[in-house]
Amino acid sequence: MRNVSQLHPELQKKVEQLKMLCQQNGITIGISECVRTVAEQDALYAKGRTMPGKIVTKAKGNTYSSMHQWGVAFDFYLKMDVDGDGSVSDDAFNNSTELFNKVGKIGQSIGLEWGGAWTSMKDLPHFQLPNWGSTPAKLKRLYGTPEKFMATWEKKGQTVTESDKITTTTKESEDYNMKTIKKGSKGNAVKVWQIIIGAAADGNFGSGTERMTKTWQGNHGLTADGIVGAKSWKAGLEAL
Repeated sequence: MRNVSQLHPELQKKVEQLKMLCQQNGITIGISECVRTVAEQDALYAKGRTMPGKIVTKAKGNTYSSMHQWGVAFDFYLKMDVDGDGSVSDDAFNNSTELFNKVGKIGQSIGLEWGGAWTSMKDLPHFQLPNWGSTPAKLKRLYGTPEKFMATWEKKGQTVTESDKITTTTKESEDYNMKTIKKGSKGNAVKVWQIIIGAAADGNFGSGTERMTKTWQGNHGLTADGIVGAKSWKAGLEAL
């Protein structure tokens, strides 16, 4: 199912943040998978086994072993003309220019676990909340079934309203849309930049980040002033 409103409230906010940050970097994404029913998970599990296609999951539906079944995961696709042929529909999963990797880095910068970073059975379009670990083992131990877990969301007052989304995304937009970041800057824009240059992504542009920025700029033919402007952002995002 593609219904984002069925996801965990915290993840709903992350989806909005990710889409906005990607858009600001010239990448348009859509959401292809959110919560899966047992039947939907079983149908996916059958691929490459009893149905045509490649094996894409190890999780059977009735074992509740997919994070999608718990409402804490989603998949994305590209909604843009990647290969320049004038068509969008044939580029949904086109990673020839490593756009999935760029989206993955942005997702990681806002606290999402990215399937493309897994060591086995990499899943480039996949994101999930890391709150309960990389597998549903803890969720199953605590709640038993996805239904019981989801029943706790509203009780804790976690329902996401439209005003919540607007407030969150506006803040993220203002934060990431900074044309220039430098020593003393803070926030998600700094986190993304730190990921690009290989620094610890703590969101604080301190002396260490400034020093690594100057080195990175020098290595990429840019003015090594430690100030991240439009040219540094362009080179950095292309280097991801």
